[in-house]
Amino acid sequence: MSVRWLVLLGVAAWGAAVGAPATLIGAVAKPLRLEARAGPPQYRGMFDSESAPAAVASRGWNLLDVSSQSSADRLPARTSGLVWVGNYDNSTCDWEVSDAALTAEITAMAGDPKVAGYDVSDEPDPFACPSAPAQHRARSELIHSLDPGKLTVMVADANSGQASLDQIPLWVGAADYVGLDPYPCRRNAPCDYAWIDAIIQAGDRAGLSYWGVIQAFADATWRWPTPREERHMLCQWAASRQSGYMVFSWAWAGRTLRARPRLLKVLAHFNKHGTFPACRRRAR
Repeated sequence: MSVRWLVLLGVAAWGAAVGAPATLIGAVAKPLRLEARAGPPQYRGMFDSESAPAAVASRGWNLLDVSSQSSADRLPARTSGLVWVGNYDNSTCDWEVSDAALTAEITAMAGDPKVAGYDVSDEPDPFACPSAPAQHRARSELIHSLDPGKLTVMVADANSGQASLDQIPLWVGAADYVGLDPYPCRRNAPCDYAWIDAIIQAGDRAGLSYWGVIQAFADATWRWPTPREERHMLCQWAASRQSGYMVFSWAWAGRTLRARPRLLKVLAHFNKHGTFPACRRRAR
């Protein structure tokens, strides 16, 4: 499994120590009206999809997580790749891949129509590394200069309570799209939908250009959402200002979304229609 997702799931330790983030947001989040925009999101991404691109594409995802240009070039028709180009290191406050190495890599694939864009980092920490937002803006500008018209995408930590709410404004302009990944369904607990509302509202207040990252996985900390819970989350994001969405994850921690056919059916429906009848009702 890709090393970068170990960072993404590293918030489990925080969850165990602090508890569900709903305790931090009582006066912050208000239920969002679940009134979806017409049609599915333009960008429909799936993480950890490189092992089964045909199966993922057949369910309506059109932006697949890949590790190289060659993987992007082999993707099914009507799909394209979001190429991972190395992470930001929160321990050194610098990039794992230098500007020179990145320049060589992107120059070689510039203009490839199967490359939609570049995934530049997963959960950088702007409090440990105050220069991180500026470094991300500079990296995004570098990529745009090398491959004009392609997307730059990053994922910001949305599972660390108040720290997540506080950092959202810092990422404005850091990439074309910032993925926000509030995962509300923890083991032995109901899904905390109010936390998704709080993250969305923080993104809207900041004027952030964001994509929702939807929970569809299980491990020692998080559990599989039920189909009904998945519909609720999708309705929340459909009512937001997201310009795309991504799902975590096709395969994670020895489990695969393919083995959850009812959950997969809900997501495939959303990829086709972008809404459900439940989206017209107000969240409770």
